[in-house]
Amino acid sequence: MNPVILRSPKKFLHAFAAAVLAWASPGHCTPARSTWSWADVWSAPGMDLVLLWLTAIFWVVTHAWTLLVVWAEARATRAEEPVGEAEEESA
Repeated sequence: MNPVILRSPKKFLHAFAAAVLAWASPGHCTPARSTWSWADVWSAPGMDLVLLWLTAIFWVVTHAWTLLVVWAEARATRAEEPVGEAEEESA
C-alpha cells in the first residue's frame, strides 16, 4: 500500500485560511473606491440643467440647419420666370 494515501490530510492550512478570512473585515476584500466616477459626475446637482441646455442647443442647431438646407434647395431649384411675363405682371 502507498503510505501517502493512508496519511491524513493536513488541515492546518485550511484552518489558518478560515481564521484569517473570519478575522478580516469585508473592507479588506473590496477594491478601493476610485476618486470619481462617471455615475457621480452625471448625478451631480445641476447636471440636469447642463443636459437640458445641451439638448436645447442641439435642437436649435439641427432645426436651423434643416431650414437652411430646405431654403437652399428651394432657391436652387426655383424656376426662373421669363423676362417678358415678369414685365407684364408688374405693369
